[in-house]
This record gives sequence, C-alpha cells and structure tokens, in this order.
Amino acid sequence: MTRNVGPEDRVVRIVVGLGLCIVAYLRLLGGVADIIAGVVAAYLIITGLLARCLLYKAIDVDTSVQEQSYSTTDDRSGL
Repeated sequence: MTRNVGPEDRVVRIVVGLGLCIVAYLRLLGGVADIIAGVVAAYLIITGLLARCLLYKAIDVDTSVQEQSYSTTDDRSGL
C-alpha cells in the first residue's frame, strides 16, 4: 500500500494518539470509553508512524505531498 498520509497529518495523528493514550491509561473516561480511546489511540499512532491509513484508502483520500519533478531548461525547450 502506498503512503497516503502527509507530514502535517502524521504529526497531528501522533500527538492526538499520545493524548488519547494518556487519557486511556489514567482511566479518565471510565469503562468502555477507555478501551475505545485506547484502540483509537493505537490506530492513530500506528497510521502516523507508517504514513498509511486504511480509512483514507477506503474513501480515496491522499494528504501526502507527492514529489514534483524539477524541470530544467532542456525540458521546457523540448530538447
């Protein structure tokens, strides 16, 4: 699977994931909500580190910056 998570998106995912990890670890929400927060945190951290998101692939979203080829004078002049 190709990368579909951009650098800004990756940082946000990791920061939010770490925040949710802390919330789940401290059991601030209670019960099932802590488990859900832990699962979501794990998903966000994993997708942030790997730069690949299954949900983005399913809905055909790509936030990664694709490398642009540099043009030279030869390319523009048709040589």
